[in-house]
Amino acid sequence: MERREALKNIFSLSIAAAVAPLPSFANLSLAEGDLLKQNAQSFNKALLTNPHLQGFVGLKQNISPQTLKIEGAIPADFKGTFYRNGPAIHQRQEQRYSHLFEGDGMIQQFSFYGQGVTHQAKFVNTDKFVQEQQADKFLFSGPDSKLQHSLSITSPDSINTANTNVLPVNGELWALWEAGSATALDANTLNTKGLVDLGKNTKYGRSLNGLAFSAHPKVDPDGTIWNFGSISTGDIVLYHLNKQGITQKVNILKTNYRGGMLHDFLVTHKHLLIILPSIIQDKTKNTFFGAISFAKQLPMRVLVVDKETLTLKREYNLEPGFAFHFGNAWEDQQGNIRFDASLYPNLDNLHYMSDVMQGRVNHPEPAKTTFFTLYKNGQTKKETLSGVSEFPRIYNHLTGLKNDTLVTLSSIESDVWSDSVRVINTNTGKQDIFTYGKEYLVEEHIVVDTSQKEGNGYLVGTALHVPSKRTCVNIFKASRVSEGPVCRAWLPHSIPLGFHGNFMSI
Repeated sequence: MERREALKNIFSLSIAAAVAPLPSFANLSLAEGDLLKQNAQSFNKALLTNPHLQGFVGLKQNISPQTLKIEGAIPADFKGTFYRNGPAIHQRQEQRYSHLFEGDGMIQQFSFYGQGVTHQAKFVNTDKFVQEQQADKFLFSGPDSKLQHSLSITSPDSINTANTNVLPVNGELWALWEAGSATALDANTLNTKGLVDLGKNTKYGRSLNGLAFSAHPKVDPDGTIWNFGSISTGDIVLYHLNKQGITQKVNILKTNYRGGMLHDFLVTHKHLLIILPSIIQDKTKNTFFGAISFAKQLPMRVLVVDKETLTLKREYNLEPGFAFHFGNAWEDQQGNIRFDASLYPNLDNLHYMSDVMQGRVNHPEPAKTTFFTLYKNGQTKKETLSGVSEFPRIYNHLTGLKNDTLVTLSSIESDVWSDSVRVINTNTGKQDIFTYGKEYLVEEHIVVDTSQKEGNGYLVGTALHVPSKRTCVNIFKASRVSEGPVCRAWLPHSIPLGFHGNFMSI
């Protein structure tokens, strides 16, 4: 009876998720329909005088395999493939999206072998992308970009852009989005295989189809996969998958969350941490991201969920704040929970990603690395490090366990995008920083290490050199980042700025 009721609840949730976020755009006024054209005109004009907008221009076609020019030498023990995902089509004909998060996903593949590196890139062939590519125009309204004559949107997967992250799972890649299914890809060719059926060969059957499966799954050291999905109803779906990507358990968390967007979460060896930021969404507005605002009187809520049962165990309230990304969480011997966040004091950065799509470069207040402690007695503690912080990463083998090293991007000279990579000692706060300089737009750098020992291994990440309009991929010694890259490989052109990626070692 209990199992039957749980399945019934999940099925009901899948129906609600499929229809709740789908308003009608048929009655848009002509002025509203022209906004996408105005976006393009504003951006193209701004690009003429601001070359830093190059990272947001976008592409129209796949990039064929090519061998890259190398500076320095690839370390002998650095072998494998670096994958990155991000939005790469922002504009079709005379229309341009209103928010950076709306572009169709493209996978960048950098393969390191011996003393060489090759690159190729392919768009994820979602149903949306295939139809719009054939038509050479936008056909579907997006979260913020509304068309006068949008094709019917029957579920979130109708507008799934698969544009945020890419995760190696059981020999293939999953391209991940925020609001719908993962998309499976061939890890070698990057060819799209189709939507991932999380209920296949499980008791859940088709009830999981189209449910939100976030772009930030966490992988335990043994390969177990945990994830969540934020639903417009305010409920949160929790997922437990084995290392082969087969669903083991799913549950629904009733949270009454009204923020609309939830990007990341955390795990310890015992718990999941769902951190609900201080934001609210006005659902009377005809946009998604544009309708979200910061609620300065609303505390951040931390929901502590038991891994075994996927049920709520405890809740904490923190000072108001917002974070896109978290680094790691772990529990000490006393049972206190510790975690870090790239914490913003408001929501300006989300809306900056709308401004920059129209060529407007402003200066939102940045995030800072912030460490939290949740004590067993209900008290909390907050400590903030100096310096700009985003895209935190750790050594993968320490996910959910105590980590002494935290890698983040930072900004020292640039006020447009990140320009630095840094390694933080979480015990002392000491920072080892390399600054590319204000002529670079720097993307997420990740840890590559097969020894499973902090301090060993390398960082790898991409950066766009603005004056030459070329992107480079860079390898650093993790223990000596400030000395600069030991190897740099150059593309002959730029690629659009992306979001997240992972490395698959040989």
